[in-house]
Amino acid sequence: MTHGDVYERVRAMHVVTKLWPPDAVAGSGFASDPSPASISTYTVARILILEALRWLEASSKAAEDRRAGALGAHILLLRPALVSSAKCAWVIRPDDGDERAARAARLVAEDRRQGASAMDKAAKQGAPEVFVRVGRIFERARQSVRSAVEMSADEIDKRPPRDEEMISELGDDIDDYYGTRSGRSELQLLWNAASSLAHGERWYTSLVSRAERKQVAEVLTARSTDAVCSAINVTHLRMICLAFRPPE
Repeated sequence: MTHGDVYERVRAMHVVTKLWPPDAVAGSGFASDPSPASISTYTVARILILEALRWLEASSKAAEDRRAGALGAHILLLRPALVSSAKCAWVIRPDDGDERAARAARLVAEDRRQGASAMDKAAKQGAPEVFVRVGRIFERARQSVRSAVEMSADEIDKRPPRDEEMISELGDDIDDYYGTRSGRSELQLLWNAASSLAHGERWYTSLVSRAERKQVAEVLTARSTDAVCSAINVTHLRMICLAFRPPE
């Protein structure tokens, strides 16, 4: 896939949202999932994919911006797109509805825990009082999830798998669907490149500043962007099945 082709695919990706029903169809897998603390597995999945699509779109715009593209900003923006896709895939992968609901609850609880922790650290470092109040809101939300689910405190507080683990599993999903063998390696390439750039390493700038190396940057961009498109597509198809079809 060429550099230009991949951005045509990005522009077409939002079509997937038009296929979603407003609510999971009665009798479908998602409709049969429990909803502890009003946490709908279907809603959690949709939010994660929508976030992935927004990051993907932002990445595309950054790549087409000369200055941002030269810094590799688009590679950095693909990282949260990949993570959101991997989280969604992890939540909806089980065939068992109780397990899907438990994973969604754990993910929401962990997100609120992270928010509370961030606000608490900021307050301890001298941030205004409003940070304390917001931190309490996050913590109350986490406790609400904990009290509403039929899981032990240890189970609900068990953190979801590390991002790298969820990304590897998503790579397997891509290979299973497309009949390829490169899913894991393509996603790992993006993960490592984005991690490197996030630490301030400058090798990408060196690539785009040299004419004979520019091709490498273009291939990396096309491969990474295409990999995220595939990740979103495969995960979205699983969502559609669960939103329309009854449990097997």
